[in-house]
Amino acid sequence: MRSRLEAPRANITFWTPTRIIFSTIIMSLLIACGYCTIYSVMSLFLKPAAVFPTSIPWIHSESECKHTNRTWQDGKCWDYEHDMTF
Repeated sequence: MRSRLEAPRANITFWTPTRIIFSTIIMSLLIACGYCTIYSVMSLFLKPAAVFPTSIPWIHSESECKHTNRTWQDGKCWDYEHDMTF
């Protein structure tokens, strides 16, 4: 038996069009951010094996080149640690 002071429950649905759109946008953002995070982490572990030597143009002396742990060859300072995306 209901008391007279208790208001009747209104029939309110949770899934209104606004909430559906908002939930869809939030879920899309979460999926996109998760994909970017996973891609970034995986790219750290799956680096290409090919190494392309690079001449360092601002180093002009053999002693400075050796000091930076690079190789002096043919009058240039070469770095063998960079990949082609350098």
